[in-house]
Amino acid sequence: MTATEAATEAATTVPWPEPPTAAEVLARVDALGPGWRERQRGLDEAVEFPHENFAEAKAAGLHALCVPTEYGGAGFWLPGRYGPWYEVLERMARWETNTAQLVQVHNHAAGIIAWHSTPQQRDHFMPRIVDGAFCASLGSEAHLYENGAEVLQSELTKVDGGYRLTARKGFASVAATAKYLMVWCAVEGDTSYASRMVFAVVDVDSDGVELLDDWQMLGMRSTISCGVKFQDVFVPDDHVVGTPGGWITGDPRTFSCAYASNHLGSAQGAFDFLVEYIGARPDLSGSEAVRVKLGQMDARLFAARACLRSTAARLDRGDDPDECEADAVRTMHLAKDAVLSIPYEGFDLVGARACHERYPLGQMMRDARTFTLHFRDDLYVERLAQLALGNGFSAKGGRGGSTPFEEGPGTTAQATAGA
Repeated sequence: MTATEAATEAATTVPWPEPPTAAEVLARVDALGPGWRERQRGLDEAVEFPHENFAEAKAAGLHALCVPTEYGGAGFWLPGRYGPWYEVLERMARWETNTAQLVQVHNHAAGIIAWHSTPQQRDHFMPRIVDGAFCASLGSEAHLYENGAEVLQSELTKVDGGYRLTARKGFASVAATAKYLMVWCAVEGDTSYASRMVFAVVDVDSDGVELLDDWQMLGMRSTISCGVKFQDVFVPDDHVVGTPGGWITGDPRTFSCAYASNHLGSAQGAFDFLVEYIGARPDLSGSEAVRVKLGQMDARLFAARACLRSTAARLDRGDDPDECEADAVRTMHLAKDAVLSIPYEGFDLVGARACHERYPLGQMMRDARTFTLHFRDDLYVERLAQLALGNGFSAKGGRGGSTPFEEGPGTTAQATAGA
């Protein structure tokens, strides 16, 4: 039996009969990782969703990491279980950042549905997700063929038995294979958008749902994070999850550390390649200048990882959510710096041959530049400056926590909801 077969056989029924340790999950990730890495170039060139990777991830139980333990999940991204989640995300991204991001989005959507559902809704959705119903999370309303400020305006209109939804969403990661489209939207009303926000769990096969062919991107090409149109789609009452504004007022979680984990893992993957390549070249490994640059990269990775572990520990202790999110933003900033700088600087160490397609640095740099724009770093670090200047910091009332923020009468969404 191969390592992959051993990892997948363990999860053929209930993914996690007992809450797993991080080491147990990491072992399954490491069994699958070499195959993910081997496929990444072909998927990037073809702009093709990693269906085989996702099938392996499901068989290994990686689709149920943020599902509560009572439904056979690992119970990650919950109080006391943040640290293992970020450790696993980092390891997945070290192998292959696109697949890691997709597994992250699905699990975050599953975790949101689990947290905000009624008991009856959980009993409906969780077993289906455990059985392999993948979830996409649709928050962004930035459209790839339009310019202008992003404005959140998707609303549910009440009708008998449920709601009608007419909306257009962008950057819908996992939509290419999803059963459920978890749509960030609002019920009708005159108060702020964030205070009216709920989650509409829409079956991808519903009448009026259209996945757009608009994913022509520099990087993260195999995520196929396309746009989605909803035209007068009926959403039953029992598929609207959460109370209005509950994400803001009743859920302390954010996505910042998860994105930092992916950036950090991707940066580590680039560093691993450089160490292996340079180690096999005595002319390079013998250069003090090259070794100094590698040492600086190593320290950069350590700093970002230390911040991530510290922030995860604070979350697991139940520290103040605003203070934790400020630390998460600091962590994300450091992780972005690492993933953007290490592949880029690596070209100077390896030389012109690094530009050849047989080497991964080019795709790593393209993926990093694309993925790090999910959250505009300047908006977040500016909030850290406001905190330092004594103006406070709110995880979910400002530009933090990947949550819509209020600016005047409308709700802009550069720091949009998303998973």
